[in-house]
Amino acid sequence: MSARENIAKNLIEQLTNMTDPAPGLVSRKYFDVTKLAITQFPAILLITANETREDISTDLREGNIQYQLRCYLRGTELDTLRNEIIERIEETVETDRSRNIDYNINNIHNVTTRVASIELIQRELPLAEVVVNLDVVYRYKKGNV
Repeated sequence: MSARENIAKNLIEQLTNMTDPAPGLVSRKYFDVTKLAITQFPAILLITANETREDISTDLREGNIQYQLRCYLRGTELDTLRNEIIERIEETVETDRSRNIDYNINNIHNVTTRVASIELIQRELPLAEVVVNLDVVYRYKKGNV
């Protein structure tokens, strides 16, 4: 399994286990937010985005993968709901910045995760959307990703 896939699966697992607020839906498959049941909010869509790679040495490379967490919220106190989901995601990501990757399989090491930016998307009430952009930097031996 690729490093990108390992990291994405780990993020899904960590986000699924969040509490207060606990997401009703965490997925990598696109969904129509307007058709979600009230019990499925907050909902999080994880999208693997761009990746850059560069040589560190003759046999070592560094990759920087960007992930988008599209968070959909529903309610009356949308500003509070946005702040709560952002804080919970930051805490979840900070709990295990190394993404708990099995290093032996892919020769991956020095994995770090950080919240790069946060975007607020305007939606028709009672919905709100927040995009939390993550950067995951990792190093690997050439030919093993």
